[in-house]
Amino acid sequence: MDKYVRNMIISVVVVATVTYLSLNYLFTNSIFFSSLLNIDKSFDRLFSSTKEDDTLSSQLDKSSAITPVAERDKKYVCGDSMANSNDYITEFVIPFPCSQPVGLTADKNNNIWIAANWIGRFLVFDTSTNNFIKNISIPNWNPKTTFGSMMWDLKFDKNGDLWFTDEQSSSVWKYLVKQNKFERYISPTNSSYPLSLTFDSNGLVWFTNVFGKKLGILNPEEVKNNTTMGIREIDLGKRINFETMGPSSMSFSPTDKSKTNTLLERNSSSSNVTVNFNDTEEKEDADTMWFSTVDFPYGGQIVKFNMQTQNYTIYDLNKTKSLPISIAQDDKGRVWTNDHASNLFLVLDPKTNQVKQYATSPASTRNTTTLPYYNQYYDGKIWFNEHEGNAIAQYDIKNKTLIEYHIATRNIAWGNTSNPLKFTIDNNGSVWFTEWTENKIGRISKENMNNIPISLSTSKDKIIIDSKANIGDSVDVFVSRNKLNNSDDISSYNGYESSSKMSSFDNLSDKPFNITMFATSSIAKNGQLWNLTSNFDKRTFSVSDLPISSLLPLKTTLYISPTETVVPGNYTLTVSARYNNEITYSKIIDLHISVY
Repeated sequence: MDKYVRNMIISVVVVATVTYLSLNYLFTNSIFFSSLLNIDKSFDRLFSSTKEDDTLSSQLDKSSAITPVAERDKKYVCGDSMANSNDYITEFVIPFPCSQPVGLTADKNNNIWIAANWIGRFLVFDTSTNNFIKNISIPNWNPKTTFGSMMWDLKFDKNGDLWFTDEQSSSVWKYLVKQNKFERYISPTNSSYPLSLTFDSNGLVWFTNVFGKKLGILNPEEVKNNTTMGIREIDLGKRINFETMGPSSMSFSPTDKSKTNTLLERNSSSSNVTVNFNDTEEKEDADTMWFSTVDFPYGGQIVKFNMQTQNYTIYDLNKTKSLPISIAQDDKGRVWTNDHASNLFLVLDPKTNQVKQYATSPASTRNTTTLPYYNQYYDGKIWFNEHEGNAIAQYDIKNKTLIEYHIATRNIAWGNTSNPLKFTIDNNGSVWFTEWTENKIGRISKENMNNIPISLSTSKDKIIIDSKANIGDSVDVFVSRNKLNNSDDISSYNGYESSSKMSSFDNLSDKPFNITMFATSSIAKNGQLWNLTSNFDKRTFSVSDLPISSLLPLKTTLYISPTETVVPGNYTLTVSARYNNEITYSKIIDLHISVY
């Protein structure tokens, strides 16, 4: 019996350890564990708490005492204190050292509010003057680990009050802006790790939890400060087989309410998604919420949940071997998610139960994967941050083009990434993001998005490979220095698209450039063309290959051939041109590998 008990204890410890490490990989970065060996051997080593009172500051006051980070740890969480901007991304250094920014959002005046995990403050950035104008101290902030307490989600409600999640205290907070008052509402489940917030039409606040397998529901009329009162939970573990929950989002709500989408029909034989449901008559409305769940070591689900009826539909993605993180629904009812263990992002069509996967370009860092993370649908595009790719990306659904904006700051301690964990889109369409370990925020302005110096097109939209006959295929690729987001300027020239106007970025005209070509595919999780051979007849270009005044494109041809072990199927192929390691412009086409 003693031997049996000892073996059971060992098994429990192993399972708990693997789960803990896997979760930290998802919500921080796997490189941290190797870095820990150079810091000390305790993940939970405590820093002294911040010594300051709970008075709220209405100005940018840096005089309040903040315990400094140990010198040996600064390279991991403090950054280089330099705004390493490029032509497309502008960085701003946060005026508090080692603040560890994560969650952020825009208010009605287009100010950006940033949550700083370590120092326990909200920093307010004026987008019209490009200055930090306010900091607000969260009362009794006492982080228990090197990384502070993760505040992933910030949302303003209809009254202008700010809600946010707090990992270590397992709480949802409300900041009453006009009253300069904080209230904290505690999750009934200990160590539940609240992650994301959603408001329903009745004003209730719903939140997902990383741990505990429960969906929280908070009634603002019933809650009481520093208690669990007014919060109830739905135990999803009794309905869905999963380990942890991901972020939530609301269903896309078109202006025309007649354009609602009915729930899916039953599985078709060609579906690559397993579906379970408890109501097939219900229509999507303003109270339809989407969220992801994750199984280890791989797999997960996309869940559609009606907050009024509590009916739900589960789309099982285990066949795709994906870890779905973050959910965004487009205006056609399709649901997009990211595989946060690979280079892939996915789209689910609930009408057909089909999933299609796409690959980013290769990581420009030392990491082997880009790890797409959070996503958002905006203006016909899916935006997402690449956790280990150190980039902010937008995928144009209609044109099937992917643009990745590479962040200039790169911390070698984290594999040459700045850990861009969250982003938001402001009222003018500019994108803002946090650099968690670098003490910075970054911006991609709306103007810069419309002034991309290159574009890429292909001679066809599909490559067909005959693996049995060992017959490959090729595609011609054209790269032009063109204006991107102006369809009126696009014209056809011998099979490629060319703009009739040069980029309006005058400072780019005389700037030397280098372009490197890449090809990736959804055939492999890391984007590599597994069991295929591929090459460009010309892989790199420089300014000498394209005169400044020329509107003619650069041309190269991509050749792809099968090997004996290639797996037949329908995939996608991402053909990319990386410009000066600052942006990558890609066209995504279909890749069909058959056995005739």
